[in-house]
Amino acid sequence: MNTAGDRLIAYRRPDSRFDAALAGLGLGVHVDLLDAPRSRKEMRATHDRLVPLVGHTTGYRILRIGRGGDEFGFTRGVVEVGVNGDLERAKRELGAGFGDRIQVVAVEPPAG
Repeated sequence: MNTAGDRLIAYRRPDSRFDAALAGLGLGVHVDLLDAPRSRKEMRATHDRLVPLVGHTTGYRILRIGRGGDEFGFTRGVVEVGVNGDLERAKRELGAGFGDRIQVVAVEPPAG
């Protein structure tokens, strides 16, 4: 959930029981209910399948795997994968295994 002034933005999987329970809280602010393409559990499963690939790729290195807990993850339903090296190869190979559940982006390795 995010707050924006006098509003509450709740990213959730559509669920009439959740919506009714939230409405019954009497929060005193406007609540925007936005559909999340995937549940937190689904995104965590994608994350957990990516972790074993760290250090086991050719032509690129996976440097960062998001958890999907930020607004980007919830609104798009993807786990961001930061890679260094051959970005196009990473997109092709990871995309073949994870489809639209991930977004592969270029990142720089940490200094030092």
